[in-house]
Amino acid sequence: MTHPTAHARVRPHTPAGFTRCALSALAVAAALIACLLLSGCNGLGAVAKSTWNRLLPLPTETLYAATPQPDSYADAYADAAGTGTNYVYRLTAADADGRTHTLEIIVFGRKASGDGYLKITAKGDTGFRYDQVDETDVPGAALTALRAGA
Repeated sequence: MTHPTAHARVRPHTPAGFTRCALSALAVAAALIACLLLSGCNGLGAVAKSTWNRLLPLPTETLYAATPQPDSYADAYADAAGTGTNYVYRLTAADADGRTHTLEIIVFGRKASGDGYLKITAKGDTGFRYDQVDETDVPGAALTALRAGA
């Protein structure tokens, strides 16, 4: 009589911790490092960093910031279709407790308006979702911190 597992299929061994997500993160990290080492990345560094921050198990935060002025962008690059321009802005944001953070947002296909405030969902130092809000929607401590830093 043969042992019940004698004919079982053997799966190739995958090193512990190397999931598809981890391999994707490593690929993005390699792209980010290559971009940072080369000049003329044309926004690819911001895209790679944004992707990296979203893949890492970082906490998601809600932050508030003054909408950046249109021409205050730090970088710009052609969109994927090649028909428009995306703009990268570095800005100071504050959480509801008034703690400030420096982060980047990418405005797709247009420049920022420079009017009002943004409510930003961020991971790491990247804002990946934002909505324009009225000043009355910004928590008092955040508004105080933003005005102090202006």
